[in-house]
Amino acid sequence: MSASPPPPRSPFVLGLGSLLDELGQALLPGALGAALGYYLSDQGTPLLPDLLGGLLLAGVLGVALIVGGKLLHGRAWEESPRGAKLRKRVVFFLVVGSLALGGRLALFFAEQPSPLTALPREDLHAAFMVDLQRYRELERGMEATLRGLEAQPWLGPDAPEDVLSAEQEAMLLDSFEALWASTVEMDEIRGFYEDWYRFDPSRLQRPWHLRSFLLTFAAELTVHETAARFSNLVLPNNNAKKLLDAPRPERGLPKTAFSVYRQELLGTRDQARVLAGQQYLDLLARAANGRQETAELGLSWLWERCEAHLRTLALVAPIDRATLLARADAQVLKRTLKRAWYPAQKGVAEAMGDTRTRRIGWYLIPEDQQAQAMALSEPGDILLSRKNWYLSNVGLPGFWPHAILYLGTPEQLSTWADDEGVRAFIQEETGEALDLSTYLARRFPAAWARYVAQEDGHPHVVIEAISEGVSFSTMPHAAGDYLAGMRPRLDKRARAQAIAHAFADLDKPYDFDFDFATDAALVCTELVWRAYRPAEGKQGFELQLVDVAGRRTLPANQVARQYALAADDPERVLDFVFFIDASERERKTWFSDEATYRASHERTKLDVATQ
Repeated sequence: MSASPPPPRSPFVLGLGSLLDELGQALLPGALGAALGYYLSDQGTPLLPDLLGGLLLAGVLGVALIVGGKLLHGRAWEESPRGAKLRKRVVFFLVVGSLALGGRLALFFAEQPSPLTALPREDLHAAFMVDLQRYRELERGMEATLRGLEAQPWLGPDAPEDVLSAEQEAMLLDSFEALWASTVEMDEIRGFYEDWYRFDPSRLQRPWHLRSFLLTFAAELTVHETAARFSNLVLPNNNAKKLLDAPRPERGLPKTAFSVYRQELLGTRDQARVLAGQQYLDLLARAANGRQETAELGLSWLWERCEAHLRTLALVAPIDRATLLARADAQVLKRTLKRAWYPAQKGVAEAMGDTRTRRIGWYLIPEDQQAQAMALSEPGDILLSRKNWYLSNVGLPGFWPHAILYLGTPEQLSTWADDEGVRAFIQEETGEALDLSTYLARRFPAAWARYVAQEDGHPHVVIEAISEGVSFSTMPHAAGDYLAGMRPRLDKRARAQAIAHAFADLDKPYDFDFDFATDAALVCTELVWRAYRPAEGKQGFELQLVDVAGRRTLPANQVARQYALAADDPERVLDFVFFIDASERERKTWFSDEATYRASHERTKLDVATQ
């Protein structure tokens, strides 16, 4: 007896069956592809661009095979009242293939090396550590400048719109110049790491993906917040705005500088970039365990700085999220318009980019000129140095960012200190007939041991206040790209007392508030200023403090300026010793004359870009 035929099925059931069948057929190769992708990723194949690029290429090839097969079978066309036309399924495959091809081309351009990704990993690590420190110093300097301005009653929404006094004008211009210069350097950090997305977000390159994104986003937020807070202070006073928009060529500030500053840093493009970064930060936290992995990299503080900036911006510069959402989705935290938004900014960006990628860890002044400078110098000399685009005295205006106290080698110090006046000073201090080296070794045993120890084969010859605190340094580290030497017009006794005072300051932390009122922490010029400040039983001289952003301080550039103003005065306190000038473009240095050094304090911080 034959079996009866099955009952007819409804179109819905037939359609559902076909759908389940096609899903089942697609599931097996999909599972195999996922397993293969996991295996390749675990073997070190990056998700971007290799795996995704391979998938897109396979997609293009697959679509081409499908469309080619349908053409050969004659199933690519169908008749319509207007004639033959491509079937919808073929059109769908062609669209998918075009998208896959476009995605593969986009990946091709994205995977081209950039200055960031082309660096060997050891050089990239060195560059990142330098730039991370630069970021911290820049941010602290900008914050200190802003707080100084926010404490002024003549600025802000509640301030009277009066004509500014001469002192107020000078403070506002100094602060704007400092913020301007710091923003240029901060934007260079942001720009160098804006290619963070070229690092694979999967396991292989995720640490560098996270590092680069966080640093570029933190720099973006710092610049944006600084511009917002500064603008909120200035805009209520039309006289202040006019002052900052007037051309100041002697300060490197062009006409309408303040208006350009606001336009380039607070426009919708920048707000969209901030919103895009916030969205990606949230995505990293949710989908990639980004916060935990950042902590393992020792960069939790950088993630927290991003969140703190976002909270502040929500108060001082709220973003219209609805308007910017679509724009933010299309942003990759990348500036697409012209970079020359400050005077010589294009030259600065190029010079800074070259310096970072080619001059990490070395400076322009060669060893033979360093040796000449040491031969010309004596213990107690005051040196000024400049390292282009590196650990600058940011937040303070001027060409010279750093001051140093020269000690000489232990042998040079001992020979120089063979002096009756020095021995008399030590006799008064100790009641013993000691030489200076023995006196320092007994009074500061730990410091003396570090001083006489060499570093990478070079002797310690200076003491300076740097970001790590008051430290001994070698001439290769201290010299940098420009170097000048001045000698106090004091006898050896007074200079030996200054050296002893500086030894007592070793290991004190760096004073990021630039506060000369206390000596618990020291900035570079404060170390020199306190060493030579007169006291009972101690000869010396006074370097004049100046007002910068509401505080009494002493930029290193002011030391050069005070020397220049008094250079022809018979009662001057400093004599010229040497000046090593430089050309960033030609990568060379030379010993220049006293007249050139006198004028050096008038150079802008962007001098290297205009050589």
